[in-house]
Amino acid sequence: MTPARTPRATVWLGLALAIACFALFARNARWQEIGRVIAEADAPSIVIAAGFLLMTSVARAWRWHHLLGDAPVSFRHRLTSTLIGFAGNNVLPGRLGEPLRCWAISRLSGRVGFWQAAGSIVLERIFDLAAAIFLLVLFFFLAPFPPHAAVRDAAFLGHLKEEAAVVGGLVVVVLIVLGIFAGRRLDGTRWYATIAGFLASLQKGFAGLRSVRALVAAAFFTVVLWTSMVSFELVMLHAFGFHELGWQHAIGLLVVLSFAIALPQAPAGVGVVQLASETTLTALYGMPPAHAKAFAIGLWACQVAIVVGAGAAALWFEGLSLADMRRARATLESLHSSASPK
Repeated sequence: MTPARTPRATVWLGLALAIACFALFARNARWQEIGRVIAEADAPSIVIAAGFLLMTSVARAWRWHHLLGDAPVSFRHRLTSTLIGFAGNNVLPGRLGEPLRCWAISRLSGRVGFWQAAGSIVLERIFDLAAAIFLLVLFFFLAPFPPHAAVRDAAFLGHLKEEAAVVGGLVVVVLIVLGIFAGRRLDGTRWYATIAGFLASLQKGFAGLRSVRALVAAAFFTVVLWTSMVSFELVMLHAFGFHELGWQHAIGLLVVLSFAIALPQAPAGVGVVQLASETTLTALYGMPPAHAKAFAIGLWACQVAIVVGAGAAALWFEGLSLADMRRARATLESLHSSASPK
């Protein structure tokens, strides 16, 4: 496979998946009723939900401080880089938002290299994976499933506990291995000096693993982050009239969406987010299809508008232009291609 085809194949696969998911979502949709439900959504609740969504970026910025170790990066640059990166995930193909985030913080701070930032984001994903798995297990124990449902079966719950324990153990092992790597001294004097230089830069991104205090702080802000995400889902559910649904239902919705957006997809998760939201509300919670579709559209539109708007504001605040973003995209695509198998 040539380097040029790898990202292009991912983009086309994501586009195909988005079209298929949206076609399933739009099937048998009663658009007039959907429009009425959206028009009747509670605006003050949506504003509150927007506050919780923005809080997730603040929590990510604080957590990033501890995962970067001793790197002297200001909260402002951590926050604006986070906002720019997540906005990039919503407008750029091929999941370029995270590399864009690394580019932004290296450009704005001048004290953190691209690969150092990338290493710290790898740690972020490990913390987020652990949180998602914990919430998945919690959902199965808390959600009010019917007594005859398979998820109430003792054997099923037993297997779930075992699999969660295995995944949790793997997360711990990965953290230990990265911690050992973070503390080793790399010899850059031999023939592999170039590789050693790259690894040394990446290694700095795992600096947070050298401190128990930093790990505890990162875990704390992970709790703040995911609590804010669950709160966003819950308030949005109530904004669209699902007052009978509670925290456990919001947790289930968040877990489904978290794993759904891990699939290859078009920018902003169009199609995938709508279908995953509607399916969760109808298949798991027994909500009316038209009402569920209206919520799915409203949730997606609210999230994209807030994230992209906050990212645009961060670009303006930092004095970056769309031309800078185009140059950054070209740089990131070349990095992606050079990292792809030949």
